[in-house]
Amino acid sequence: MTNDQDSQSPRYTSRTETEKVGGVCREGLVDNVELPRQSTLDQLPQSPLDEPNVATPSLENDSLASELTPFTSGERESSQPSLSRNNLEQTVAKVGRDSPRAQLDTEDDIEEESLVSPLKSSLQAAFFSTTMSLLVVLILLVAVRLVIPPLVEEIRYAWFRGQLRAQYDTSDQRLQQVSLDGLNDISKWISQRVGPSVVHINVRDVVDGRWRELLGEQNSPETLLLQGQGSGVVVDDQGHILTNYHVIESGKEIEVSLSDGRRLLSQVVGIDRTTDLALLKVDAKGLMPISWGNSDQADVGTLVWAAGSPYGLKSSFTLGILSGKHRTDLKGNRFELVAGDSDRGVYRDLMQSDVAVNPGNSGGPLINSRGELIGINTAIVGDSYRGISFSIPSNVAKRVYERLLASGIVQRGWLGVRLADYVEDDVEQKEIRTGLGALVSGIPGDSDSPAVRAGIKIGDRIVEFNETAVPDHFTLKRLIGEAGPNAQVKMVVIRDGERVELQVTLGARPDTGL
Repeated sequence: MTNDQDSQSPRYTSRTETEKVGGVCREGLVDNVELPRQSTLDQLPQSPLDEPNVATPSLENDSLASELTPFTSGERESSQPSLSRNNLEQTVAKVGRDSPRAQLDTEDDIEEESLVSPLKSSLQAAFFSTTMSLLVVLILLVAVRLVIPPLVEEIRYAWFRGQLRAQYDTSDQRLQQVSLDGLNDISKWISQRVGPSVVHINVRDVVDGRWRELLGEQNSPETLLLQGQGSGVVVDDQGHILTNYHVIESGKEIEVSLSDGRRLLSQVVGIDRTTDLALLKVDAKGLMPISWGNSDQADVGTLVWAAGSPYGLKSSFTLGILSGKHRTDLKGNRFELVAGDSDRGVYRDLMQSDVAVNPGNSGGPLINSRGELIGINTAIVGDSYRGISFSIPSNVAKRVYERLLASGIVQRGWLGVRLADYVEDDVEQKEIRTGLGALVSGIPGDSDSPAVRAGIKIGDRIVEFNETAVPDHFTLKRLIGEAGPNAQVKMVVIRDGERVELQVTLGARPDTGL
């Protein structure tokens, strides 16, 4: 070969230099191997096998030896590409990987990976745990919103249905044990027990000249006798009789007929227009008073009896059932007419029954199956009996009786506000919700009312009165009235969505206000 060819051919190192190549190729360099800087496939260096004077390197690494095995002249052209630059670099890199330094570096990498791997696993586990927790919370929220309400409603319905089933089964057994003879005996005993306590009331008034403007001078008589009638009940052995105020309202002379036939004039002890009750007194001995019952314990559907003088028919008894309690939506009776638009404080918490009550029964007792007084019959729907009658609960009547007996008047608490029922529109359910409290719709601006002193404002929704829930404004009026003047009460109002507790000192209710 010429010198030019020697300068362009690669010069391979000896055995000792081969180890050096293995030690340095890890850094990507090859010492003592001169490679052409610019070469193409046509300019690649020739194999050292073409030169007889170049000895084949002896390598300790079997891999490198196998890669550099001499080719025959017949194989040279076909295998020429295997000695390209890329093949040579791959061969040298393979030798470098098997060197001791490469092995040390590999062990360092393995150790580093062994330290990083647990941290990476921990981070992955923490991320997975957090994701799963958020997913569980999301599922719970969806369940609370979609699953819990129907489930609670189903449980309530199942409980109510179970209660109905239990009542259905037990009532059948009890009905088999009841006979009509027993019911007949109860009615007979009630009439015998209560009959002596029921009285008939006649009211008379002599009018002289007061009707001339209405009837005219020629048609007006000099005197005009007005008469009315009703019923009452003896409530103690001192001669006190409880009746309706509207029975005696227009009478100057009130005559009481006792069950034993005695007819006596009575005196008015006191009246209470709000509850339509009046307390009379007669001077008589040997009276047989009725026993007080608890109207709160009277259940809807139980048998009740009414006693009185319908159309003047003395000592009449009728039987029915208690149809409802806490009636405030009164229509077509005198309570609606008396209240009118001004709502003057007429009592609106009545008991409803289907007992036959007619004109003349007003003021008479409503009786339970034990012969106890649980109400005072006071109103009916229409001008005569239509199956709906109302009575004042005995618990209310007893409080009025005690106050009239003590002072002759009934003083009630007064808050000094205008009230209305609070109504809420539920857009999602497409319904109107009531029974959520009493709304303060107005406060007289020039008054120093208890509400103004307590800090009550227009728009407040009163939901509690002395720890008693307030479903509507009629209930609140009753609670305020029963508390009495100067009573210290705690009220809870909803203002701007927040609960506010107020301490209120009630005043005395005026005759024309609430």
